[in-house]
Amino acid sequence: MRRLAFLVVVVPALARADLRSGDEQFLHGDYSAAIEAYREVKGRDAAAAQVRLGRVQLQTGDVAGAAATAAAAVKAADRGVAEDAKVLLAEVYCATGRAAEARALLEDIAKKSPKNLRARAQLGLLYRDIGETRLAAKVWNQFYDDHDAGTLDKTKAENLVYLAMAARYLEDFHGANDTLQEAVAKDPKIIAANLEWGSLFLDKYNAADAETSFDEVLKIDPKNPDAHAGLARVKVEQNYDYRGAEAEIDKALAANPNQPMALAIRAELQIDNSEFAAADKTLARILAVNPQDLAALTLQAAIAWLTDDAARLDAVKKRVFAQNGTYARLYHVIADFAVKVHRYKEAIALEEEALRLDPKYSPALAGIGTGYLRMGDETNGRKYLEEAAKRDAFNVRTYNILNLFEDTIPQRYVMFSAGKVFRFRVAKDEKAMLERYVPRLLDKAWAEMVKRYGYTPQTPVTIELFNDPDHYSVRTVGLPNLGALGVCFGQVITALAPSNGNVNWGMILWHELGHVFAIQMSNSRVPRWFTEGLSEVETILARKEWRRENDVDIWQAYARNQLPSVVDLNARFLRADDMNDMVVAYHLSSVTVEFIVRQYGFSKIVEGLKRYAQGKSDADAIKAMTGLAVADFDREFRAYLDRRLAVYRGSFKVEVQRYGDLKTLEIAAAAKPQDASVQADLAIAYLAAEKPEKAGPAVDAALKLDGKNTKALWAAAELAIAKGDAAAGKARLGELIAAGGDGYDARMRLAGLAVEGGDLKEAEAQWQKAKTLDPERSEPSMRLYDVYAKTNREDQALAELERYVMIEQMEYAPLKKLVDKLAAKKAWAKVRDYGEMALFINPYDAELHLTLGDAHAALGAADAAAFEYESALLADPPLRRPAVVQIGLARAQLMRKDTAAAKKAVAEALRLEPDNVEAQELAKKLGVARPR
Repeated sequence: MRRLAFLVVVVPALARADLRSGDEQFLHGDYSAAIEAYREVKGRDAAAAQVRLGRVQLQTGDVAGAAATAAAAVKAADRGVAEDAKVLLAEVYCATGRAAEARALLEDIAKKSPKNLRARAQLGLLYRDIGETRLAAKVWNQFYDDHDAGTLDKTKAENLVYLAMAARYLEDFHGANDTLQEAVAKDPKIIAANLEWGSLFLDKYNAADAETSFDEVLKIDPKNPDAHAGLARVKVEQNYDYRGAEAEIDKALAANPNQPMALAIRAELQIDNSEFAAADKTLARILAVNPQDLAALTLQAAIAWLTDDAARLDAVKKRVFAQNGTYARLYHVIADFAVKVHRYKEAIALEEEALRLDPKYSPALAGIGTGYLRMGDETNGRKYLEEAAKRDAFNVRTYNILNLFEDTIPQRYVMFSAGKVFRFRVAKDEKAMLERYVPRLLDKAWAEMVKRYGYTPQTPVTIELFNDPDHYSVRTVGLPNLGALGVCFGQVITALAPSNGNVNWGMILWHELGHVFAIQMSNSRVPRWFTEGLSEVETILARKEWRRENDVDIWQAYARNQLPSVVDLNARFLRADDMNDMVVAYHLSSVTVEFIVRQYGFSKIVEGLKRYAQGKSDADAIKAMTGLAVADFDREFRAYLDRRLAVYRGSFKVEVQRYGDLKTLEIAAAAKPQDASVQADLAIAYLAAEKPEKAGPAVDAALKLDGKNTKALWAAAELAIAKGDAAAGKARLGELIAAGGDGYDARMRLAGLAVEGGDLKEAEAQWQKAKTLDPERSEPSMRLYDVYAKTNREDQALAELERYVMIEQMEYAPLKKLVDKLAAKKAWAKVRDYGEMALFINPYDAELHLTLGDAHAALGAADAAAFEYESALLADPPLRRPAVVQIGLARAQLMRKDTAAAKKAVAEALRLEPDNVEAQELAKKLGVARPR
């Protein structure tokens, strides 16, 4: 059966010295020693030791051993020990799917020995697992009755744990929390309390406090498999830390190879990655021990649903509902997976199925509420969330979202419509500016995409821009600290507003709108790699500066022979080792889709989306788009990469972040003392670990074996520079380049040394060389700009600044600097082009609007000039001299032959600055009277 609580390791502290050592070893995770100690106990304590032994066996996954041990101990002469053995045997039955036998034992004990609280608690859990909710409630209420009658001994922390469990399952979550806190305060070593507490927090999406509880367990028992499984869940909830979760799963399984929660989480991760066969194998390990495990069966149902295997889904559902006819969680779990693959309508339908089984099931209510919000139906969304909150006030996500929609959004945000396609939510004090720019960009994007895809998505599409990152995160996922800049739910897009700083709202919204088309056209079945890659291509088609500069990251993976096949690309998103791997996943997806578009035409992208809509695989979609089998496509794509990435061929770079496993590299170096490459790897690892004193000997050993080893020469150069020996560093870098280790990093290092030595000419030469070795890096241009600006080489400075801003499409300050310098030179065409780029980062800058208005006016674009001058007047903070804008506006209106509007603007300019000569001249020309 599925164990919903961590009811384990409550070992009473007995005075008998022959049991105490085993208890102490068990408590602190020395399981093998505890087993040995309990087996050695003789005499009158032998039977009690056997029960303890069985509990260690059960915790470490030896269910057969635990069953045999418990069966033997049941025959003990001591009635209390025999009863404890029966409870243990019932727990073994529960853990192996023998619910009827467990029920018979536990009901008998509860009837004959009502003071056996462990038996009663286990019976409550069993009833809950098999759907006997009325009987479960009766069990839990009896704990309350005992408490109220004063017959529950609250001096024992163990009893408080049982009382807290009763509170939890009677949905008194506040009482459960308080009682667990009391239990831990009474006995800080009671592991069961913190396990139960952590489980309770996880149920309420409070991963931070859950982590604290599990950490407290591990301070006592570092091997505790249930705590490690709990931490694996925490890692998943906190930013989907796949690597961290897998590490905790490994630790749990090291202590208990059959730990069901750890295996279930691993299966979830595999399902997330579409590794369905692997997930089935993982689930088989759980079901081999417990064929009735509801969590494992539920995940099998999810696989069947995701793979459209209706027959299997029906079969699994029959198995689940034969055990528990009201098991609403099955549909809720499948709905969670549906959300992950953008199937939001179907997720709501699944949650509704859950409610049909259990109308009071609050997770389904919350799921339906958030589902409607994702679809833009806020009326129904709030209604269901409010109902969920009534049932469960402790669900952190529900609380956060309701608080946002009930308090924050009404006070700080406003919704408006623009045309028939879009509606927008923005901060009230930003509406005046954003409604001038955001709708017109998205209208353009919409028209282009409708034409490109031959498809019109369902409308309206809601765009929500939040000027507070926490508001955005909560609106999107219910919790703070979301890393993404924008998210698309198919018909609703949430994103950070440009007021957050260095956020290219234009690129983000164009990208997310691309997802609207991909998700809806594919019937929400487009894989992540394809929709992300396609949206990246959309931004490239929109504006040339919106191309991401990550070719070098692909090259490094390519050079290591670590680029996946196109059919494995999706896995890279969830299985990234670090942020660099995630960057590779995104950019490789983009380059792959871009290759298809270039080679086969955009119409083939549409064909691919249609195939995904039919539930087809990546292999089928690739065949439909290109006519190639996967292996042939991979071969053609790599040939394309050979051409595209040729500039990096032969370029040397040390990826320091890949040298973090120092211990492994030390072992490898010891095993191969004559291998220069291995010794050099160790040197780099020491540098990465900030141990230069050890890096030196490793470098010397590598160079002694091979004086031209590029990794060793790089490490030698880094060591010399770190010690302040610039001459030695430069010499080593020269040797590195001569040995075939030329590259961007080496040239940037040489440039830095040249600057320190006052040789700017040499620095310039190295920066220029660095640009050729990696055309996508921006730093050389900024360095060169600074040098050229200081030495009055203005044209060269501006050329470098132009290159810089085309690469760094999220940075406003350099772009604004470029616009101002170009305006000073009256290079109005460039002012217009770069000024419009700047608007996509910061539309609030009054000075930018004024300058852009001047550019449009100088180029004869009267309407555009007037628009920008009007924007300048709306900006906050306002211009110091708004009269200047009014004068520009008047001139623009004259260009438009709108004399009345020009007179109005001149009059306002004179009101603001009566002595402004330019305003006076215009007033005279137009016959506008000066204000008195």
